[in-house]
Amino acid sequence: MSTVFVVRNQDGYFATKQKEWECGREAKLLFRSPHKDEALNIVFELSSKDIYLRAEAISVELDDKKQPVVEVTAPPKAKPVAEVDDQLTTEDAEIAESKADSEQPAPLAAE
Repeated sequence: MSTVFVVRNQDGYFATKQKEWECGREAKLLFRSPHKDEALNIVFELSSKDIYLRAEAISVELDDKKQPVVEVTAPPKAKPVAEVDDQLTTEDAEIAESKADSEQPAPLAAE
């Protein structure tokens, strides 16, 4: 197996290709580089945005699908409130619609 470098912060989250932090459960999203200097550049870029960040470039193995094998220690990130609100609104609308359909009075029989 070959190795690559990934970036992990002090909370156990890994940098993604979009320079955001994820728990590492979806390895295909993670930033990875065969060169340590590229990973250190990402550490520098992310640290310049957040002075309290403590990140490091670590070497990890690749699996059979060429994805980094990382030890997941951090919980999954919560979805932003806007996404949750959108989902609730859609679900609420579907529930209200189904209730409205079931509460309509039955048609009267013709006499």
